[in-house]
Amino acid sequence: MIIQAVVSENKGQEGAWISALCVLILLLGAILLPYNSTGHQHQTIEPHQVLITSLTPPPLSMISELRLAHEEIRYFYQANQTWLSVNQLEQDWIAPFVKDKSWEHQGKHIWVQVADGVYQSEPTNDSARYILISQHEQLDIWIDLKQQAQPINLEDGFAFNTAFLIKAGWTQVVFESDNHHANHQH
Repeated sequence: MIIQAVVSENKGQEGAWISALCVLILLLGAILLPYNSTGHQHQTIEPHQVLITSLTPPPLSMISELRLAHEEIRYFYQANQTWLSVNQLEQDWIAPFVKDKSWEHQGKHIWVQVADGVYQSEPTNDSARYILISQHEQLDIWIDLKQQAQPINLEDGFAFNTAFLIKAGWTQVVFESDNHHANHQH
């Protein structure tokens, strides 16, 4: 075995150039990184709203079922131009309207259709109450975590809108992906 030493022609300047180039690339990356990243917009919410990310698992479970129910209700309405009643929703096995194990676990909610495409729950225990508004393509869910909001009553002849729900003490659920949802009026 023959060992031969190879001497650099420029006395080690290649290493200095490579080191300088690496430092330049890192410096350029550090300077340009803030301009390359997408800005995260912090969503502002009103006092009558709550972000879905700040809710605990029990309401989240119900809200996920209400999201699916909203899609079914909207699909049926678009196809038939009629709103499904609570009995029809239960007969079609659409959660959370159907009385099954999940229904029992979530508080045995009694659902009432308070207006066309508007459904309100009343639990038989101390769990949260919900209002699902399917009148619009945009999902709209209102929640009463402490059962302190005024229930909607058909006989009251109310003007069903956001202002009424806010005055009655309901809290609107805001989904982070729906930036325009925070200002959505009915």
